[in-house]
Amino acid sequence: MSRVFGLMIAVPIIIIVLSAILYRQYYQYRINKQLHEEIPHSRRLLSPWAFSIITAFVVIIAFAGLTTFMALTDFGAEKVPAEYRNAVYDYETFSSSQMTGFRANYSIDENSGYTKTAEQQGDIRFTCFIRNEAFNYYHPSFIIFAEYTGDKDILYYGVQGNYHAPDDKQMTGKGHAGSEFEDYVCVIGTSTIQSRFELAIYLYDTNRKGENMGDYAVADGTISIQIPQ
Repeated sequence: MSRVFGLMIAVPIIIIVLSAILYRQYYQYRINKQLHEEIPHSRRLLSPWAFSIITAFVVIIAFAGLTTFMALTDFGAEKVPAEYRNAVYDYETFSSSQMTGFRANYSIDENSGYTKTAEQQGDIRFTCFIRNEAFNYYHPSFIIFAEYTGDKDILYYGVQGNYHAPDDKQMTGKGHAGSEFEDYVCVIGTSTIQSRFELAIYLYDTNRKGENMGDYAVADGTISIQIPQ
């Protein structure tokens, strides 16, 4: 977005400067020609300063109109339904020691107003809670606990979460690795629209880094949950 904004500022400036330079060259050429060849003045030329002001005004008006047209018509943008562009969907991860305050009310055993499911993938046990009531900003759409059930000494974890529209097109995603692992990882997220959330967890017993998040992971698992509207 910053690149587009930068181009929208730079292009008009370049057009104005180039126009002023070219007109100044033309203006000097005509003046010299009239002086040396004693050509009668057929018409009065605008001064370079006046020409620059008029050009700047015209270019700015033209680009303002073009920008407004593109904004109103989404010209050049992928046609994404407004319900997805205006929706809110995000998640955050927490360790067991960070489950304090309001978050401390969420239990790995039971949460009122949520439907519970559990799934074991290798040495990772996922416990998912999906809200079964209408969306509101005071309660997350889902809560996912990821516990390690193996015998390694897990030091760090990585997580990648992606939101998908009902047609399975990815809407957004983010991830990170290197956070200290404690008893479990808790992922709390929300979505104001019907969507699918895919979560991948990676556990490490070393601080070595690889090209991909799965490099050096001693355990990993991926789950997918449907978030109702």
